[in-house]
Amino acid sequence: MIALAGTSLNIKCPVVGIVTTRPVNLLTRNSRILVSANINTSFFGYACCITSQAVTSMDTGLLVHSVSQLEMLRDGDIVLVTPEGRINIMHQSGHADHTLFITNRCNSRCIMCPQPPSDDPPDWYDINRKVLSLLKPGSLNHIGITGGEPTVVLDQLNETLMYLQKHFPDTFISLLTNGRRFRDFNAVRQVVAARNKKLLFCIPLYADNDIQHDGIVGVPGAFRDTIRGIYNLYRVGKRIEIRIVVMRQNFVRLAAIAEFIYRNLPFVAHVAFMGMEYTGEAEKHMDDLWIDSQEYSRQLYEAVWHLHRRGMNVSVYNIPLCLLETHLWRFARDSISSWKKEYLKQCDLCLMKEKCGGVFNTSAVQSRNLVPIFQQQ
Repeated sequence: MIALAGTSLNIKCPVVGIVTTRPVNLLTRNSRILVSANINTSFFGYACCITSQAVTSMDTGLLVHSVSQLEMLRDGDIVLVTPEGRINIMHQSGHADHTLFITNRCNSRCIMCPQPPSDDPPDWYDINRKVLSLLKPGSLNHIGITGGEPTVVLDQLNETLMYLQKHFPDTFISLLTNGRRFRDFNAVRQVVAARNKKLLFCIPLYADNDIQHDGIVGVPGAFRDTIRGIYNLYRVGKRIEIRIVVMRQNFVRLAAIAEFIYRNLPFVAHVAFMGMEYTGEAEKHMDDLWIDSQEYSRQLYEAVWHLHRRGMNVSVYNIPLCLLETHLWRFARDSISSWKKEYLKQCDLCLMKEKCGGVFNTSAVQSRNLVPIFQQQ
């Protein structure tokens, strides 16, 4: 998420509110965070104020001062302000997508995890519920639930799904989970009890065998647990997406993974082959993991078309068009979250830029083969 930093005054606990750059009615101020370059009017009643000014002291009110890039905060943004003066933009105004980080904890230790597990703040669940309460029903097309591993906090996950079913019944929900917890059919029963009509379970599968998958996940038995979890979800009629993150450890077996899915998981709704985000643990293990997308273009082509020819729904995520064979462009999706997507300088000359999903601005390294495309397809 996008984050800014400043110096806080009088803030003892996290504050969540909606950004306003103009003074609002006193009766609506308690959920508003006033953002102004000059705090020279009364800010009584606001949940908090944010300014680029340097303020030495203040008797009343909550304030974060000395904040640079104040222009990044727009009317309608939902932000979290911490006692340390950090400002996290939890939802950007006008965006039809929302990402809900339900926990930082995880029951796996994947060697390429972009967000390594950590403990949750004690009030994280309350913060998420406050953010959801400020979102307008009907304003979102998609809500992504992620972590960490959401099923580690199963009770909170279930309550969140029930809340979404009540307040966002027509919004598409994708739940990013390793699926391991669903080896227990009771856990499946709890999650499906919310009766979310548009819920998709997005589950990673890194290999077609337990030795390789477990080695990547860092937990013995992970492959067995994940496959059991997938079958249990299928038993209750849930929609499932299989995600294959491509790395040096598994690229030679992409076709074998595709065949495994076709033979053993033909019921899944969607299969996605994904380029890697080189941050977090992936950046630490760069020497072992890094592979340029063009190096596995043949293997990716074979795997994608293997599933497509057999009638399965398949896509390619997180890989720019210039790194794909043209016969794979039809499968490429704009999949990178808007807050961490960018286009490099050379992309300005590309005729396919508007149809390309860009690259991760969070990645520590980018392909040297990123070049403009001068002929539209």
